[in-house]
Amino acid sequence: MASSMLSRLPGGPQTLVAFIAILFAYTVQTESTQHIQYALHFEKPLQLLYVTHSSFVLLLPLQLAALRVLRGKPASHYLSLLRRDIQKQIDHVRAKWGWSPAQTSSSLYATLALILFLLTLGLTIPAVSWFIALPLTTMANVTAIYNTFSIWALVFSVLFLNETWIFPAANATMSVTPVVSRALIGNGMALLGAVSMAAYEVVYKLIGTVPEHEHAGFQRLAASEEHAEREQEQSSHDDVPLPFGMHAIAMTTGIGIMTLLTLWSMLVIADWTGFEPFVLPPNWTTVGWIATGASCGVLFNACFSILLALWGPVLASMSCLLTTVLVQLVDLFLGVPFTWVTLTGCAIIAVSFVGLLPWQNKD
Repeated sequence: MASSMLSRLPGGPQTLVAFIAILFAYTVQTESTQHIQYALHFEKPLQLLYVTHSSFVLLLPLQLAALRVLRGKPASHYLSLLRRDIQKQIDHVRAKWGWSPAQTSSSLYATLALILFLLTLGLTIPAVSWFIALPLTTMANVTAIYNTFSIWALVFSVLFLNETWIFPAANATMSVTPVVSRALIGNGMALLGAVSMAAYEVVYKLIGTVPEHEHAGFQRLAASEEHAEREQEQSSHDDVPLPFGMHAIAMTTGIGIMTLLTLWSMLVIADWTGFEPFVLPPNWTTVGWIATGASCGVLFNACFSILLALWGPVLASMSCLLTTVLVQLVDLFLGVPFTWVTLTGCAIIAVSFVGLLPWQNKD
């Protein structure tokens, strides 16, 4: 029954792959990052963040390369479609916020750069909080505290997106509280990350998506993306859909470019002030763990941006609550102490997520 409801969500089966990837990637990234800082004693959260977020630059080139192999079309074909959709996105943002610069290529790229800068700033604040918070408590606690951003996503979505999620979302998000009742009090950094992450989700939905992708475009791709593209081959350029998830991946790639070009200054300031002296990884073991964590961070953020565009902030962040369950199970397997209250909270999260799905189907 749950799988049947999941299959009717926007995007269909392809979003299920993204959903599963999120659960896997977040869990592995969390475990890897804490292992790097705890066991390997490489306590450099800002450096880890910079490496992970800069790695986003690989996403769009990898997707274009995969499409070249699978479909035989050059990157220029998809980049042309992507430019069309980015123009629609920017037109939507301009209309919504009253921006009216000249309709030129330079103004297009300037507006896109501003959007990407805002998204980069919005994603960096909660990410810094997450990386700094990890050494302060257990993985399960940090995950649960951070995942209270679902509560704030619910609040911000009602205020700014006019969404009407009530009982299922509130039930699941409040169930995080018994998981981290004591840690939540003393871990303001993780709480800051939760609030700022929710704000980022809403801002992303407002300025980082193409409105029609939430409806006809992605629904059309749900049954057979390649078949849909072949059907549109002879039609106008405006009717040809982007490959699944390409717009969201392009936005995430843009965040990676902005991170690479601007946030190196954060490392310089941290080194100069002594807050976090810059050092290279001491051995190849540490490099391997950093590469593993960064790879999973790239996968998580790519898939999460797709679900954020399709499902909206509330349901997308609700899906991340299930990572609380997985991380708690991994901690249990590794021998970290647990309480039955914690496990009860995790069970409520899982059940409430399934209960939330019919609400999405009604919208």
